[in-house]
This record gives sequence, C-alpha cells and structure tokens, in this order.
Amino acid sequence: MPEIRILDDRLVSQIAAGEVVERPASVVKELIENALDAGATEVRIELEGGGKRRIRVADDGRGMDRDDALLAFDRHATSKIAGFEDLERVASLGFRGEALSSIAAVARVELTTARQPGDGTRVRIEGGRVRSAEPAAHPRGTRIEVASLFYNVPARRKFLKSPRTELRRAAEVVQGYALARPEAGFSLRHEGRVMLEAAPAAAGPESARARIREVFGAELTRHLVELPPGSVLDREIVWGYVGDPSTAGSQRRFVFVNRRLLRDRAVLATFYRAVREEWHGDGFPALFLFLDLPPELVDVNVHPQKAEVRFREPAVLDRLFRRLRRGLAAARGEEPAPLGLPSERPDAAPLAWRGLGERRAAGELREPGVTPHLAEPAFTPLERPVVPLTGRRGEIRSFRLLGQYKGTLILLEGPRGLMLIDQHVAHERILYERFRRALEGQRAASQALLEPVMIELSPSEGLRLSELMGGLESCGFELRQLSGGSFAMAGVPVELGVEAARDLVLGVAASGESVTTADEVRERILDGLAAGLSCRAAIKMHHPLTAEEMEALVAELFVAEQPYACPHGRPVVLEMTDADLEHRFGRR
Repeated sequence: MPEIRILDDRLVSQIAAGEVVERPASVVKELIENALDAGATEVRIELEGGGKRRIRVADDGRGMDRDDALLAFDRHATSKIAGFEDLERVASLGFRGEALSSIAAVARVELTTARQPGDGTRVRIEGGRVRSAEPAAHPRGTRIEVASLFYNVPARRKFLKSPRTELRRAAEVVQGYALARPEAGFSLRHEGRVMLEAAPAAAGPESARARIREVFGAELTRHLVELPPGSVLDREIVWGYVGDPSTAGSQRRFVFVNRRLLRDRAVLATFYRAVREEWHGDGFPALFLFLDLPPELVDVNVHPQKAEVRFREPAVLDRLFRRLRRGLAAARGEEPAPLGLPSERPDAAPLAWRGLGERRAAGELREPGVTPHLAEPAFTPLERPVVPLTGRRGEIRSFRLLGQYKGTLILLEGPRGLMLIDQHVAHERILYERFRRALEGQRAASQALLEPVMIELSPSEGLRLSELMGGLESCGFELRQLSGGSFAMAGVPVELGVEAARDLVLGVAASGESVTTADEVRERILDGLAAGLSCRAAIKMHHPLTAEEMEALVAELFVAEQPYACPHGRPVVLEMTDADLEHRFGRR
C-alpha cells in the first residue's frame, strides 16, 4: 500500500475551511463582504449565542437565481474574477470563491435569495452536502443563516471562547465595516437586543465622521482632526482622521484600503513611526485611515483571510508617512513658528550675556588664554536650606534645591555633584507605587463623584467593559451600564483623578485581552495599566513647580521601591559628578 494517498473531498473541504473560518466573527466578515459586493445598501446581522449557535445575515443586494445559488457553494466558484488578469486588479472584497463552501463544510446553512421580489430559491446544506433546493418567496436580496458552527469538527468547536467573547469579536467586524461603508446601513442584534443601528448616508469624509459618531459617540469625534489635504498622485487618495493626544492608548485604530477592513502591519508600523518621530513618545492616538488606490497597485491575495495587503509601489508608505506626520502635528495644535536671526532681535539675547562686551572692555573679564569664570546668571538662585533625604536603605544624603530647568527638570546640588530629576517620570513612579499599594487590599477605596461621568463606547467596547465591571469595581470603580452602549462612572479609586480614571476605563474597554475574573482584572491593572495610568496622571513637562512642591516630590521619590526608573523603564535621575563636570570643562 502506498504511504501517500489522496484525501477525500469532504476532508479537504474541512481543512480548507480552517484557513477561512476561525470563529463566528470570520463567518460574519465573509457574509458582510458578499453582501457589499452584491451592492447591498442595507445589511442586517442577527446572532444567537454570540454566533456559536446561529448567525443570520440579510441584505438587499442583487440576489441570485437557482443555478447560481447552488453553484455558489462549490469550492472556488465566484463571479468576481475570471482569469489571472482579474486577480491583478481585484476591486471587490471577495474573489476566491472559498467563503460559502468553507462555511457550509463546518455548519448547517440555509440560503434564501431572489433576483426579483417573490421569485426566490431556498437551499439547505449540512456539512457541505446539499439537503434540499426549492422555490421560496423572498424579497430581492439574500439571507444566509449559519447554525451550529463546527458541529462536525468538535476539536475546533472546543477552542471557541465564551458566547460573550465571540459576540464581541463579531461586533468588532460589524462596526469596522460600518465605518468603511457609511453609504450602507447596518444593524446588529444579539438575541433580539439592538447593539448597533446605523442608517445609510452619502459617501465621503463628512459621512465617515458622522458614522464614527454613530459607532463611538460624540466625545471621541470631538477629539478627531482631519488629515490635511494633499495632492492626488496616480489616483492615490489618502484621507481620514487622527486623534489628538487625549485619545492616546485607546486602541481605536482602523485602516481601510479601498474600503477593505485590514489589520495591516505595514500600514500600522508606518503610523507608529510617524507618532514616535512627530510626538516623540509611545502614546498612539486614535486613527481612522482610508487609502483609496487603483486596484492594480494593491495585491490583496497575500493573506488567507484577506486581512493584509501588499502595495506594489513601496513609495506609497513613504507618502503616507509624510501625510500622517502633518496630521499628527495638526492634532497636537502645532503650527510652524516664525524664525528670526539673533542679529535681527538684539533685545532677545539671553540676559546673562547682555553687556558682555562692555564688561570685557572694562577689564572685568580676563583675556583669552586665561581660564575664565563662568557667566554670571541673570536670576537669583533659590535660597533653600539643605534637604536631608533618607533612602530605603537608611542612607541619609543632603541635597540643596537649585531650581527647575524649563519646567521639566529639577536640579539638585548633592555632596558628589549635580543631580537632574525628570519631574514627569519621577511623579509617574510615585503614582505607580501608590496605586499598586492601594490595590493590595481586598478592595480599593472609592470616592463618589458629585456628577457621574458619561463614557461612550462602541458595541464591542461596551461588551468588553461589561465583562470586566466586577473586577473594576473591586479596584474602586463604580460603573453603571446605560442604554445605547453608554456607561456612567459614578465612583473612582481615591488615588485617581477623574480624567485619569476615565482614560483607564476606556483603555480596559478597548483592550483585546481575555480576562474575566476580578483577580485577573486586578492583575491586569497592576502589571499593565498602572504604568499607563501613572504616566497620564503625572505632572507634565514644562509645568512650573514651587520650591515646596519640588522638595516634596524629591522626598517621596527617594523612599520609593525603585526611584531610578519609571514603570516603562526610562531613567528618572541623572547624576553629573564633580569629576564629570571638571572633565567636561577641561579641568582634569
């Protein structure tokens, strides 16, 4: 008997289905794409059991006749391409002819479709085998019902998550395509409960902004800045919205290429690089990016689930990078500053150097070749007593507060030299340890708010937050779920300000991690979110502090468990010893 054998068609279909269908969200994605390719202006999605028990997608597209309805379930049967040349310039969302055959191989499927109202066809398929095909009355369009997903592949079914988690993933797909196609109406219901309702509108930037408001609420929309217009090169159009710094860390980042919803690593890497170079930080804001390119410049056949594309012209990403940097600068409220040479503005010279020539002429300064004195400062140094600081090891060190440099660094004169303390990361370390200690108890202390803070979320974010409410409440939050996907925050941990608490809740809601218990949420907050929380709540750069505030900050810093690094690993303290300074000035 030969060792190599040909697999039977049923097993081949189930193997192929594993590449296309991972979970209920994969089914929802494929069926929505088919509906949009059919010209639908209304797409209605209904789910049961998070999609594990039943998925129903109905549209008002072109529909199919009986022959096409049966042929659509054959592998690689498609109306969207006919040859290799068509594959080089795919303009539709689907094109391989794999979706329906893959879904039908691992579920019980019923398709009802009609080209003309009333004159329709109903096809029932189970495990890839046609059970019946009969006439049926149906309005123009198509309705597909997928039941008992993976009923015949138990090994795959057991890896599905809870109904709530699967529902959240499916909701992410629906809201993504609702953002991509504002000209189409979308509705999502789960066991009769409306989760998303978006009416169709005209295509264009303003409609896209209105659709963002429908999905995520007005609060986020107020913090979005439209990408600046630019030249159209070879029919290449880049448009969309980027969030201001207040949206950093929200995970609300969507990329659409030719209205295809993607998780494209190359495009996102370009965005992350633009943020780092323009904002000089790692806090990534919200992004709704639309790239409209000629189909022949985009290779969509590089990912089994069509979640990534490849640009046939690499310079597309370079042009995108420049456009994103301009948008990020606008989102931060920056404008080019007028430049003027010092010679044109003599009155703007530093005070310490005014009159230097007159003083040299009067003999107050030594001639070249003789070691000069340092320039005299034009301000009076702070007259502060020596501040004794006790470290965690019991070591007592005396420092004298010199002042603040550009509202960013605290300068200390120590016994061994000059110490520079970054006030932002120092406060970040202090807040991190405070927050962590507050959570070590059984339940963190909470403070009630005089007026509850409204938090608007998308359907998937609302599901995520409802999963974690119990754990958040054990950390000192008090949240109430309202209608329409909104939440009211009525109480926050005593260690947090309202804005920092709101940012934390938004971060949890947008998180993709699957934690469900209170202990897991607490661990998540301690190990991950506390660092981001303390960063957002810490005093910022260029913020003036009084001498008393600086002394208090330094005193608390040096009794911290780790005073020399912030939660992200950045240094807090830099020390320039006397020997270092003498070496830099050529004295040794």
